[in-house]
Amino acid sequence: MFHVKHPQEETIAAIATPLGIGGVGVIRVSGAEAEPVLRRLFVSSNGAEMESHRMLHGWLIEPKTREKIDEVMACFMQSPKSYTGENVVEFYCHGGMAIIQKILSLVLESGARLAKKGEFTKRAFLNRKIDLAQAEGVLDLVSARTAEGAGFAIAQLEGKFSRIVSGLRDRLVMMLAELEAMIDFPEDLTELDYNGFIGGIDGFVEEIDRLLDSAVSGRVYRAGLPTVIIGKPNVGKSSLLNALLEEERAIVTDMPGTTRDAIEETISLHGLPLRIIDTAGIRHPKDRVEEFGVERTERELSEADLALVVLDVSNGLEELDKLVLKMARGKHIVIVLNKIDLGIIVNLEELRGLTSGAPIFRTSALKGEGIGCLKQGIFEYILSNVLNPVKDAIAINSRHRECLLAARKSLLLASESLGKNLPADLIAIDVKGAIVALGEVTGELVSEEVINAVFERFCVGK
Repeated sequence: MFHVKHPQEETIAAIATPLGIGGVGVIRVSGAEAEPVLRRLFVSSNGAEMESHRMLHGWLIEPKTREKIDEVMACFMQSPKSYTGENVVEFYCHGGMAIIQKILSLVLESGARLAKKGEFTKRAFLNRKIDLAQAEGVLDLVSARTAEGAGFAIAQLEGKFSRIVSGLRDRLVMMLAELEAMIDFPEDLTELDYNGFIGGIDGFVEEIDRLLDSAVSGRVYRAGLPTVIIGKPNVGKSSLLNALLEEERAIVTDMPGTTRDAIEETISLHGLPLRIIDTAGIRHPKDRVEEFGVERTERELSEADLALVVLDVSNGLEELDKLVLKMARGKHIVIVLNKIDLGIIVNLEELRGLTSGAPIFRTSALKGEGIGCLKQGIFEYILSNVLNPVKDAIAINSRHRECLLAARKSLLLASESLGKNLPADLIAIDVKGAIVALGEVTGELVSEEVINAVFERFCVGK
């Protein structure tokens, strides 16, 4: 009878290195056919026998003609001691795209199929090499913007967050077992200690709250703090972006309104990544294009955690400057008085009255003056006002946060029921809800839709 393979049974392959010209390209193969693919396409240069986890030098060949395609290194990793838990082969070839694509084509012709996004890591999860939170740590690591962000990702990949959540869940399971014993064997056990259980549940809530305190810091170190540069036209916003980046990223001219589209770049301040967006100048638009630019600036401002408000210090405060300050009201803002090389005319007392104590820094972005002090000031302001630094913080993502909030909600309902002296079976329902929510963090109890959503965020080859 013809057997249709389940996708998990199929051998998969993909390019594991970034596309483009490079020194080395890597093609990864995983599945039952990985070893036969290696034997079909690879010839050792010295006749050495293939062994697990041993790197071999040789030639990648066209199997039908025996034509040499490239000089390569190859490594076979036998299940279960591999990234995916399956048999894995990796070919290390020269980094030209023509060679890499040719080798991938031969691998696919030899019994593999092209891997989907994140499929290698998904198989590692399904084969219990890592849990779901650790898998997300892999994604965070490859997309980390700073060394500190990579450090958070390594801690998650190593299982620090998973151990905390699993420990919390295990203790809740013990509490649930005690509740269910009271339900099943009421005559053999003492009455429910309502006050004791309330204290225990409140302790669990406090632990979850400490994890939730890491959410903002984690998001920032993972994706960068959304920061907009705003101001009226020709105050030096693009010059400031270039000065912060220490490179010519934005076009700088004397003509106001050069920037029509938002430009986004990332800088690191002592390991803290800032995702900086240079926006179109705020003005009274004369046409639909300018109107669209202003609307986009307003949208970027609404989504940002920090605004760098740039003012031309060589002019007095104009109505457009005051409009910009009004738009930024309610946001975390840093005032940048630019063009100090042209003289200071702006009324500082008037400005302080409009900015509610926001820090003020003086720069000449075009000449690089005051940029070091500005960077340090931004960093200190963020730590004091935007982030909530937590000792031994753990970088949780939005999915983790939703799971933790669901667990917290269930525990608060359980605590409320205990306070009303409700029966143990009603309390047990909410404790079970918290256990399920925590299980979703590590993937112990999670739907296929959630699993797919996590791994679709990965690139092909990971």
